[in-house]
Amino acid sequence: MKNKLNIKRIWWRNVQPGEFYNIERHHRIEGGGGSLYIEIPRSLVPDTLNFLKVSETDFNSMSSIEIHAFVIGAPQISGPIEFRSKAGGRMRIANQNRQQPGSQRHPAWKAIRNFPTAPDDIVNKEEALAYFPDGGLRIYIAETYDEEYYAGFTKGHRPANMTVNDPMFELYSNKVGGVINAHKN
Repeated sequence: MKNKLNIKRIWWRNVQPGEFYNIERHHRIEGGGGSLYIEIPRSLVPDTLNFLKVSETDFNSMSSIEIHAFVIGAPQISGPIEFRSKAGGRMRIANQNRQQPGSQRHPAWKAIRNFPTAPDDIVNKEEALAYFPDGGLRIYIAETYDEEYYAGFTKGHRPANMTVNDPMFELYSNKVGGVINAHKN
């Protein structure tokens, strides 16, 4: 029997096709530019900081926040997830481009865990769409009642048998992301 995690909260972000392209493509493109991270929009920053247990004032005085997260389904594997500030009151999960030297893509979000990938020579978002999951791609970080973090992802459409009271139900909404408060059973 598998050990069941006692989840308290789930932070999640709906990865957009353009972000998927940017984290999959070669890290240097002609003309420069382009993000190598997953953006956290301004609307999601307060919930993200609350999830990370950091005040906005404290965050503004830090260069970054780094958490250590285990992999959902493979708790013997773990890695850092680095949150940085971004102009316009936004944040980012830094260093997520898989081809960038020094990439810090979390092990839960790698091809070995069946995270979607595009060919190394992908040149634009339109080409990347062929590798982007029908039904979308969402990354998430779960916090347990033991105050440990676990990272994972979902792809595709909401499973037909998933009920509205399932904590993962909201991940399949059209929202950009959020924090789900799971209830202790």
